[in-house]
Amino acid sequence: MKKKFGREETLEQWRDGSSPAEPVRLFVGIAPDAATQRFLDATCAHLQGLKMPRDCRWIGGSNRHLTLAFLGDTEPRHLQTIEGALQEIAMETPPCSGQIVSTHPFPRDRAKMLAAELLPTPALAALHGKCREMMTAIGKTPERKLFRPHFTLARSRSGFSRLPAVPADFICALNNLTLYHSLLAPGGSQYQPLLSLSLGSKPT
Repeated sequence: MKKKFGREETLEQWRDGSSPAEPVRLFVGIAPDAATQRFLDATCAHLQGLKMPRDCRWIGGSNRHLTLAFLGDTEPRHLQTIEGALQEIAMETPPCSGQIVSTHPFPRDRAKMLAAELLPTPALAALHGKCREMMTAIGKTPERKLFRPHFTLARSRSGFSRLPAVPADFICALNNLTLYHSLLAPGGSQYQPLLSLSLGSKPT
């Protein structure tokens, strides 16, 4: 059962004795930096001038992320293992960059999601692969679908059937590894960072 959105929590608070008793819905991703957020804001402003579905729901800046691995409902007993694995991955992975090349219905035409898609790179693929290995270590089966890095910008139940792709050429910094908690909230799920690690640096 998904936990409803409430007060913000962190792994540190959970270690101090408020660890959840039930499974928590988790995923690992990269949070966009300030420059990337400004670019995505400008992209959304441009798209709002086009013919959008009436039920289009824009994703707020605090909810934007690039998903690396979806863990799903996870037993709290795995949290310490996940934290240690992510710290190791972050420490041995240098910061990298990505190129946003297009905003379009994702993952295919007429889809219910609108996303800014990045070109795949060896660095992103390697980071994705390490997160998959971490999932295997706690007994989870990684998703089989092709890894296509992207930032989700909007959702629509009726789909974005008439929206053409909007070309882009923006280089974004990818410099963190973030563990998110997905919580139910009015108007859609909220993604709360539980742990954020800078790539290429040792944990403090």
